[in-house]
Amino acid sequence: MNFKYGSTIVLGFASPSLYAHAGGVIDNGFLSGLLHPLTGVDHLLVLVAVGICAAKQGGKAFILFPGIFLALMSAGALMSSYAIKIPFIEPLITLSMLVFGLLASVNQKHLSSSLFIALSFFAVFHGYAHAAEIPQNTGVIGYFSALLLMSLIICMSGSLLSLRIGKKANYLFSLICLSSGLYFLAAG
Repeated sequence: MNFKYGSTIVLGFASPSLYAHAGGVIDNGFLSGLLHPLTGVDHLLVLVAVGICAAKQGGKAFILFPGIFLALMSAGALMSSYAIKIPFIEPLITLSMLVFGLLASVNQKHLSSSLFIALSFFAVFHGYAHAAEIPQNTGVIGYFSALLLMSLIICMSGSLLSLRIGKKANYLFSLICLSSGLYFLAAG
C-alpha cells in the first residue's frame, strides 16, 4: 500500500462525524445497541486494537484479552448506571486511542501482555460512555447485550485481520489510531 492510499485511510478515519458520542439513535432496542460500536471511530479503533493485541500475543490471549476488555466495559457501564461520576470521559477515551495505537505496534510478547493488562482500565471509560448514551425508554439489558456482542465481533475481527495482514498493516493501523487520537485531542 503506498503512502497516498494510506494517508487517505488515515484522514477518513479522523473525520469528526465518526465520533461515537453524538447521541444518534437508530431505534430503541437491540439494533441500536448492535450498531452503536460501529458509529464512532474512537470505539471502533480501540476494539480493533484489542483484537490485534490478542492476535499478536496468541494462545489464551486470543479470548482472554477481549474478555478482560468487555468485562471492564461492563464494570464501567454499571458505574454509569449507578450515577458514579467519572470526569473527563471523552479525553480519556481519546487517550485510549493513542495508547492502544502504540500498543498495537509493540512486538515483544511479554511487554505487550503486561501493557495490555495494565491499560485495560480504559475499557471502564468506554463502558461508562456507552451506558450514558443508552436512549431512554430502551430495554437496557437488550441494548447493552447487543453492544457487547458487536464489540466482541469487532475484537475478533481485529484479531483475524491482524493474523491475515501482518506487521506492515499493524503499523498502518497503529498510525491510524495515533493520528485519530491526536486529531480528537486537538479538536476537543
